Amino acid sequence: MRYLTVDGYFDGTGIRDAANGGYLEHDEVGISPDLSKRIDVWLEQYWKEFIKGFPDRDKIVELDDEGIRIAHRLKKEFPEDKIGYFSDARMVALYDEKVHGGFRSGNDCRSKGKNEDG
Repeated sequence: MRYLTVDGYFDGTGIRDAANGGYLEHDEVGISPDLSKRIDVWLEQYWKEFIKGFPDRDKIVELDDEGIRIAHRLKKEFPEDKIGYFSDARMVALYDEKVHGGFRSGNDCRSKGKNEDG
């Protein structure tokens, strides 16, 4: 079992080894090509907001919602692993199986009417 965290850290790969530290390449993790592309697109959007200093809260919520959906998709591909999502914009874990078993509730960290795969 691995402990993986999805995050949008600038110049990261989008998937961090939460147990041992460091970022993992997508092919090293073994994720599907579709999910790899989805992560790359999401990272590009996240980094654009980072460079601007995260001025738009609604955009942050949108990006974090997509990050959480990516974490769900990663969990579907690797059900034996513990998956988390960390919002670099808000500096808080919004999803972490090893800490609280799933999503944090409240505020705007839940998806807005979209299924967990997006």
